[in-house]
Amino acid sequence: MSDFRDERIGLTHAARLLGVSVSELKAAIHQGTPLRGADPPQPVVRAGENRGNLLFLAGDVMDCAEALGNSGRNP
Repeated sequence: MSDFRDERIGLTHAARLLGVSVSELKAAIHQGTPLRGADPPQPVVRAGENRGNLLFLAGDVMDCAEALGNSGRNP
């Protein structure tokens, strides 16, 4: 059985795991800006005619979600 971190997930699922909108995630990726203070996950696949279908490794999205969760906390 494969590790979930190695699974590929789509843009909608990635945004849902991160707790952000699809448009907010896409904007951060395309503009190269932080996503609510954290580096956004980078797609491993850009497919389709306009290359708008993005796929991410679940582990990269999970790492970003952890960074987002920790960004508002004081050490």
